[in-house]
Amino acid sequence: MSHVTKVKTQLKDGPVLKQALRKLGYQVQEGGAVSGTHGRRLRYELEFIASKKGARIGFTRAHATDDCYEIVADWNNQRTSKKRIIGDIFQEYSCRKLMKTARRKGYAVLKNTVTRDGQIEMILRKVA
Repeated sequence: MSHVTKVKTQLKDGPVLKQALRKLGYQVQEGGAVSGTHGRRLRYELEFIASKKGARIGFTRAHATDDCYEIVADWNNQRTSKKRIIGDIFQEYSCRKLMKTARRKGYAVLKNTVTRDGQIEMILRKVA
């Protein structure tokens, strides 16, 4: 049975989000819709869809005045847990957003690694 739900996020930068998804192995497609049933027929219009190994995750803006994305997916049909998928997306987005902001402010990324326990270690240096 299909169970489409939305997850609110604080992710705002669409290009960075798409880069993060591609880095995680997703194919990103502009536009689209996802639908499911949960007592009634639901349909969500999406800004873009990320697909990987048959799993489809949609992204839409939360409200007209709120720039944050919502993740829309049928979590029952995902091979990986919802918590893991969202955690991976948030971590990769955060890393890429930090690097983009650092470069814009004149910093160079000297080191960017992920430890065994999943922590990101990044060393930045101010470029003159």
